[in-house]
Amino acid sequence: MSDYIMYYAIIAGISIIAYWINYLRKSKLNNTYIKTHIIAEITTAVILIYSVFTKSTVLIPLSFGMLLYATINIVGEYIDKKETKMVGVLIINIIILIFLMNFL
Repeated sequence: MSDYIMYYAIIAGISIIAYWINYLRKSKLNNTYIKTHIIAEITTAVILIYSVFTKSTVLIPLSFGMLLYATINIVGEYIDKKETKMVGVLIINIIILIFLMNFL
């Protein structure tokens, strides 16, 4: 497995966890959709990190697929908010993910 894939998975997993910790410190959860969304994203992050440490040839593609889905899913929200910088970052993330998935 490529070192780039492992580093990307760890950085993405840690970033997702850090984002939601920061979000939870600042916000109140009163929406069931947000709660389930957070659970899904934390699960993605944990599987990303765990798959690197176990060097699992099954979990790495699964976790990258989960991350790709989550990224595509959230792009629409940032388009609606007209946050072009975040849309750009997410599109770059999608391109990197697709590129790295070719080497799995």
